[in-house]
Amino acid sequence: NASATFDDCEWSDQSTGTASVLIYNGDGSTDSEGNLLPFEEGSMLVDFFGCSFSDHSNLMLGAIFNVGGMSVIVDSVFQDISSEASVVSSINNGTISLSTSCFVGISVDIPGTVFVDDSSTLNFNLDNFGSGNEGGNGTCNSIFDEGSGLCLPFEAG
Repeated sequence: NASATFDDCEWSDQSTGTASVLIYNGDGSTDSEGNLLPFEEGSMLVDFFGCSFSDHSNLMLGAIFNVGGMSVIVDSVFQDISSEASVVSSINNGTISLSTSCFVGISVDIPGTVFVDDSSTLNFNLDNFGSGNEGGNGTCNSIFDEGSGLCLPFEAG
């Protein structure tokens, strides 16, 4: 039942740590196997409008790590970031929406500058741009959809 909106914010020069922003389904409800239940209305929602994430290195989980919540990223820039995980990830039934955002100079250890696991949903990928990005072992340098196994291009209009 929580939400947050970041408007025109800047996260820069983070040289170690877990993630710049961790979004977690605050309900914490799990199924019999311990997996978080799907996003429900009222779970954690975080909006990013006109935000900048830059000059991060050695992050474990990237700039935005969404665990079972909902993240909306609009008019934001991700630049010069190295991370073990993708710069933006959505796992455990999370949802993510990307619009008019830029991903430049990203280096991650797993496939995808943006990672969407097989239980999560990419709601939309509208008018985004990526350049000079490198997924783990030269794999996907844009959006990796684990469910389909596809590397989806940033859809620039």
